[in-house]
Amino acid sequence: MSAALSGWILIALGIVLAFTGKRLIWLAVGITGFGLGWLFTVLLLPNIETLARFLVGAVVGIAVALVALRGLPIIGLAMGAVLVGLFGMTLANEWFDGNTLLRLLGFVIGAAIGYSLVKASIDWGISLVTALGGGVLVWNGLLEVMPNIAAWVPATAGIVTLIGGFFAQRPNKPVSDSDAVAKA
Repeated sequence: MSAALSGWILIALGIVLAFTGKRLIWLAVGITGFGLGWLFTVLLLPNIETLARFLVGAVVGIAVALVALRGLPIIGLAMGAVLVGLFGMTLANEWFDGNTLLRLLGFVIGAAIGYSLVKASIDWGISLVTALGGGVLVWNGLLEVMPNIAAWVPATAGIVTLIGGFFAQRPNKPVSDSDAVAKA
């Protein structure tokens, strides 16, 4: 599997994650697991073949999706921690030229923030972290598809995906105006 193909897979999964996050939670959790497996193989095993990264990501993604189907309540908090942790890892990679220790520290700090966001508000938190996670996958996918592109292009695409995905999920938005009146 080529790096370009794997990058396109990350981009597609990022878009799906950003725009369907809380509506299809098991799928969001599976994509989160895939992203976690994928990006950690990039971090810890940088010379591993692309197909092996894909297989590790797929196995981790399927495993956590199955856990999500069992309905364990902790999965939303874990998903928030992982998605914002991956964002922290991506930022640390950009700011510190790929230093592994600082990337792991970025993941840990991001994970604490993501856990806190979802803990504070499940509805808003899941919408935000899945949109953010989708943006991170798009960002990293573009870096694989076009490794020599200006750094602002994938970052901008990630931010646009984040904003679009968050607004598409519309946390706490009633289905119609009559529903809002009925709830009041």
